[in-house]
Amino acid sequence: MIAAADAGHGGLNVANDYAGVIWRAPLNPGGVVQLILDIGQMASFDTVALFGVRFTGSAGALNFYTRSAPGEAWTLVAPAQPVFAGAQSLADGRGVSLFAADQPIVNRQVLIEVYSATAGFVEVARAVIGARIVLERNFSFGASIGVKDLGSLEFSRRGVLLRASGAKLRTVALTFSSARKTEVEAMTQPLFERIGNTECVALVTDPAPDVLRQRRCYFGPLVGDLSQTWRRADAWEAKVNLVSAF
Repeated sequence: MIAAADAGHGGLNVANDYAGVIWRAPLNPGGVVQLILDIGQMASFDTVALFGVRFTGSAGALNFYTRSAPGEAWTLVAPAQPVFAGAQSLADGRGVSLFAADQPIVNRQVLIEVYSATAGFVEVARAVIGARIVLERNFSFGASIGVKDLGSLEFSRRGVLLRASGAKLRTVALTFSSARKTEVEAMTQPLFERIGNTECVALVTDPAPDVLRQRRCYFGPLVGDLSQTWRRADAWEAKVNLVSAF
């Protein structure tokens, strides 16, 4: 449910995985718009991420509220924070907003209030609500950060360059070399079984709110073989390869 939306850019657009399909709400004269996300039932979550965000106001900030059912009073769960953690946005100019709670929240609806010192508009392409998966021994050297170019480059038989431009999608490949048996059974394997290679997941390599946090946030499908190898006693190796739509 959305408090305001431009024609053709309704709130349901934040629930699909098409980067170009967005919710757009003009800021009212008071400089405030509201986006309400309804999970549909009581659920436990600790992270809310907004991908593909464009914001034209000045000194923008976000408030996050939750409630258990429509019509009930909202409870503030996070004080005002900047729309973006830093000025270093993505190449397409669309940013990422992130709220990460210290403890799990059990509720049904989330209200995101965006306010600005000046008039403008707000756009969001994808909203993600979920619970973080952080492995106990979750660091391994070998992370690979790259780009998937959807264009093509060839030469004709006469040596003429033939180029068809396409989108450049960010990619990241991570290796967790020492996941515990209980983590595989209770966390990573259920995740892989649920999303497979066709659904999408949000990945934040480091949530620290510094100037480059937006570049450490990814959203897209997992590609390749979603297997986990038993390497040592109580140590499993899990590999994640993600192509980001944003």
